[in-house]
Amino acid sequence: RGGLHTTPSLLAGDITSGREFMMTNDFEPLARKKFDNFKKYVSIYPEFKHVFICDNGQGDVRAGELVHDSFPNHLDGLFVHVVQDMRKTYGFDAERWRKKGLTAKTCFFTSYPDAALFAATRTPPLIRMSGLFRVCQDAIIDFDIITKSQKWSSSSQKRDRMSDLNQSLWRCNQTLNKHGEPTVPLIESSRQWEDGEKVRTLYGIGTIRGFDPVFELYMA
Repeated sequence: RGGLHTTPSLLAGDITSGREFMMTNDFEPLARKKFDNFKKYVSIYPEFKHVFICDNGQGDVRAGELVHDSFPNHLDGLFVHVVQDMRKTYGFDAERWRKKGLTAKTCFFTSYPDAALFAATRTPPLIRMSGLFRVCQDAIIDFDIITKSQKWSSSSQKRDRMSDLNQSLWRCNQTLNKHGEPTVPLIESSRQWEDGEKVRTLYGIGTIRGFDPVFELYMA
């Protein structure tokens, strides 16, 4: 309203709710505390809509449900970064969420371009297509930084993350292209063997004939 169109805020737990979790392994006190913090925030800014961004590691998902239950018209979107198996997500029940209309405004994501895609294709959209493009660009840059700093725990982790991100970028490119926006390049891996080199495979000795850097596949 005449200034920044968004204001980020952290909804934290406290020592009491943290201690209860440590003693009982119950995330409900953490979720309730974060919800209480949100209620205070809404009381200060009752005229604003809110987007709740969290992960599924502790009580955040349950807190998001509590927000929707009490302030459905204030919650524009719930974005959940999936950092563990969905079956371990505290407070999530797909059928219960569908019945109360929470599923339609929730995005579970493993890469931020997918979250941005959800935001850009909402009605009305939460971000512009140009914003979706920038998120995709930043995701590629971040992946490159991690790769250059050699912070992957293993080559398989890098390969899995590259595959996941490339699928997300491909979906975003489909939407960007549809709206006449520029697209982003998919991430390419460096090749280990050149054309003509001999390699040992499960089926015997083969000769490299080509390489797909996006899918990291060799043709022999």
